[in-house]
Amino acid sequence: MTILKIYQNFFLRNLILNTILFAVICLCVYDEITLTHSWTYMISKVAIGFFPCIIWISCFNLFVIRPFLFKKKLRIFFILLFIYWISFYFFMSWYFPISGLGKFKTLPIISLVVNGIVFYFLHMIIMKKVSQTDKDLMNFKSELSFLKQQLNPHFLLNAMNNLYGESLAEPDKLPDRILNLSDLLRYQIEATKKDFVFVAEEIDFIKKYMEYYTFRNERLVITQNYKGSFDNFEIPPLFFLPLVENAVKFSAETQEPFIILDLKLECRNLTFTLKNNFLESGSRLSSTGIGIENLKRRLEVYGLKHEFTCKKEKDTFTVKLSIWNLPTVV
Repeated sequence: MTILKIYQNFFLRNLILNTILFAVICLCVYDEITLTHSWTYMISKVAIGFFPCIIWISCFNLFVIRPFLFKKKLRIFFILLFIYWISFYFFMSWYFPISGLGKFKTLPIISLVVNGIVFYFLHMIIMKKVSQTDKDLMNFKSELSFLKQQLNPHFLLNAMNNLYGESLAEPDKLPDRILNLSDLLRYQIEATKKDFVFVAEEIDFIKKYMEYYTFRNERLVITQNYKGSFDNFEIPPLFFLPLVENAVKFSAETQEPFIILDLKLECRNLTFTLKNNFLESGSRLSSTGIGIENLKRRLEVYGLKHEFTCKKEKDTFTVKLSIWNLPTVV
């Protein structure tokens, strides 16, 4: 059971806190009492005075503060607070002399009650923060799941459009193309079930994706450069796919399409650079922007330190993604 779960459990939390407080009180009065009495006598006397106070304060926190003050029923709260103070004072003034603890003064009573109430308010603030953190975490997980689910339909839409074109132009090559597409989709389905995959797996997927499109477009020239050791590092799945998809799509309109891909990983710092040519004018394509926006949002949701830049220079489009402090496999 984690510390947070223990703290959220009412009985365990109060048992631990009261035990600690009881021990602190015993230590504070140890030197004074043990001069004339035994250790057992000291513990019994502290318990006699400590536990009734805890019961009173706990009842006030649970049955007055929670249902009235927190729900802004202030009139009832102040009436009950007044009754509580008077009752608690007379009870302690009666109880302590009977139990052999002397007369309980007003100042110790005020100190005891105020401390008990302050601790309760601190507890409520902590629980509110914990609850808000849990909600934020659930929202992030839900959003991340939605972003992952967008990837398959987006990729599949592009792939189906390509297959349709090939079925008209080169129908005899279609069976092999469908098998290649099946391998790519299989990886996507498995990868999107995970929060992180190995960088090496992502590279293999990109290579197969490039091979898929060079098979379709023999004019496409792809240069791929990979530098670094990728086996022990992880990255969120399909991070590079939206960038590669756009490069393939827009370069295909040119007479001499080319794509230059550079991926470098050094000391947990990854740099991914992609260049492709495109038509400066007369393009028949329009970008939905879903893939790029999806990537940007996923970078934010994962909380990765990164820098993402895009640059157009004449007929060349360059995109660069740098990610620092990649997760490693323990």
